[in-house]
Amino acid sequence: MNKTVAQCLIICSLAVVITLSVISPWVLSDNNLLLSKFIEQGGFLSFLGVIVTITLASATNLHLELNKMEEKYQKRIFIKTRESIRKSSFWLISLLLVAILIASTKSLLCKTVVAESIANGACLLIVLFNILFLVDLTQTAFALEPDIR
Repeated sequence: MNKTVAQCLIICSLAVVITLSVISPWVLSDNNLLLSKFIEQGGFLSFLGVIVTITLASATNLHLELNKMEEKYQKRIFIKTRESIRKSSFWLISLLLVAILIASTKSLLCKTVVAESIANGACLLIVLFNILFLVDLTQTAFALEPDIR
């Protein structure tokens, strides 16, 4: 999946969440018991914690492997790849903090069905972003070929 497809997927998903929240808020609100329990009873944060931990560990390993390859050739050849990994890693950490904020304040701040729907939709978008980064990282790791002479 390339960057353009991922960006379009996020934009389309954002449009769907906003549309559902305005037109049919019950779909993403706490009336959806599966979604409500997933977000409020810790499943959401546990899921994100596992995904973020695994993804950041993988990003670190990929970064170290890129170091080894650059040291071998004595040339910095993965500048854009490193920057992309670095940005995405910080986005993951930032979105985890946002997820913690949403999950911990949702019951206090969301007094209407529309507000619940927006908060739950935001949580789903955070999950989507995490999955997209995991896919991107996996594709990057598999793109590295062995240097066989």
